[in-house]
Parts: sequence; C-alpha cells; structure tokens
Amino acid sequence: MRVVRRADGIPGPEVFELITTPMPDCPPGGVLLRVLNAGVDPAMRGWLSAEKNYATVPDGTVMRALGVGEVIESRSADWAVGMAAYGWLGWQRYAAVPAAELLWQADIAAAPPETWISIFGLNGLTAWIGLTHLARPKPGETVLVTTAAGGVGGVVGQLAAAAGLRAVGLAGGPEKVARATAQLGYAAAIDYRAPGDLAAAIADTCPDGVDVFFDNTAGQLADAIFPYLNTGARVIQCGTASVASWLPPPQGPRRERDMLVKRLTWHGFVAFDHTDLFPHALAALRELHAMGKLVSHDHVLDGLEHAPGAIRMLYRGENRGRLSIRP
Repeated sequence: MRVVRRADGIPGPEVFELITTPMPDCPPGGVLLRVLNAGVDPAMRGWLSAEKNYATVPDGTVMRALGVGEVIESRSADWAVGMAAYGWLGWQRYAAVPAAELLWQADIAAAPPETWISIFGLNGLTAWIGLTHLARPKPGETVLVTTAAGGVGGVVGQLAAAAGLRAVGLAGGPEKVARATAQLGYAAAIDYRAPGDLAAAIADTCPDGVDVFFDNTAGQLADAIFPYLNTGARVIQCGTASVASWLPPPQGPRRERDMLVKRLTWHGFVAFDHTDLFPHALAALRELHAMGKLVSHDHVLDGLEHAPGAIRMLYRGENRGRLSIRP
C-alpha cells in the first residue's frame, strides 16, 4: 500500500494506492519477511498529515506500520529463516528491512500474530509503561480510561484490575461498554454517546473521584473528566484521538488552576522514549497472559484492500478491539 499524497484531516482512501511490485531482494545485513499481520494506529493520522508530519512516510513509499512477519530469507546473524519478528514491516505482503527495524522475536506458537500486534506489541507496552511506570497507582485507587475498549485502553483496564485498582472506562456504544466490563477488567463503564448528562454519569460512577486519568482522546471527554480529579491525581496523556485538527488549536476550558490547586501531574509520553523498559514490560505482560489475567481483543481485516479506509474506521470507533490487517 503506497502513500500518494498528504491527508487533510483523517487519512482515507484518497491518500493510498494499492500496487503490485516484484518480490523485493533481501538487503545486506537484513531480512526478507512474509507479513502475517500489520497494525492500524491512531498515530498514522499524524504521520500522513498535511499540517505536520510526525514521522517519515514520504509520498511514493510503502505505508509505515508495525507488524509481525515470518523470516523467509536472512542475511543477518540475529535472524534465521522460520523465525517470526515484530517490527516496522509496513502495509505490504512482503517486507525487506534492515535488522534494526525488527524490535523483538514473536513466539507465534504461543500466541497468534494479532496478539503480538496488540498486548505483546506497542499497545501493550504503552499501557504498561503509562499505568505502571508513570502513573504509579496505589491499590484501591480509581483509574478512569478513555477509549476503554480500544487497543491501549483494553490493556489498561486489565492491568488496573490485576493491580488491585478500580478501573472505570469511557467507551462509545453499548457493545463496547459491555465488553469493557465483561472482558477488559473494568468495574464500571460509561457510554459517552448515550443521551444524558455525561458529567453526572462520571460523578455517579466515580463517587470517590479519580486518582489516575489515562486519556486517549483529549477534547470534550477530557473536559468533562477534569473536575472529578482528586488532589494529587496523575494524568497520563497517551493520545488525542477526538481532535481532528490542531490547526488552529481547538478552544476549551483552561486547566492551569486545576494543576495548581489540585497539585496534578500531567505526563505526555511516547512509548519509544522508554525503550529501556521494553524487556521488563514484555515479560510482565507475558506473565499476566499466561496467568489468564490478560487477554487480547482483536479486530482483523482480511486483505490489503481494506487498508485505505482502516484509519477512518478507527477514528469513527468502528473497531472491535485492536485493529490490524492480515495482508
């Protein structure tokens, strides 16, 4: 899937072109892989934006994406034919990449490729680093999570439950609310799309206030939550999915007084700022999975022909778990 132009807003089919090319050659010191599964991430909006490019995905190149692939040819001492790898493989059926683009081995005998995209991939590590390392919650505290049934939010809820926290989620629609409480560790969940007073619903569901706010949306949902943050609460800013454009900056309540009076901390973070924690985080996630305390909830699209509309599908909230593509 090749990028052909910048996106004005959320990228759609007009940004991409599906092309057929010869099988690539294995690069010196690198590997050739058959892509088994490739992720669809909210960050792709920024990578393709006409407003500001957050990563390098130039026009005319394959769409960059984290994925899982099987090594079919190797010129690297670290990777043998038949091994599976998680790394930067892109939206394509075969990927020829430098060994440095591969992040860690994926044991697909223990869990399928989509699980290595979700709970054992960057989503799982982002959830673990944000909650465990940055928020540092104490047992019994209340954690409120936006996009509770999404790729990161679904892991945060389960990690919170395993740590003895009370997790409350915000999700769009009754099906996602039901999944959050039945399968993703949430003690309670709120449908932010339902008619009624969202602020009142938050007050009723969080009678003791909110100690950790793990935010994936920003915007009006965050505006509704801030008044219920306790003194000393920690805000983990993981994403801004509800804001379609930052030029000009959207207007909303100013929170400086909350920061001062409530002595809040507000962490913005990108998981790749914490690569030193990746081995420990991955080991912790695999242990919880083996204990049955962490499960993967995935939405897999079969075929690259679904890729051009996948980012908009994600931003419309139509995904049922971690969204990825099986080329």
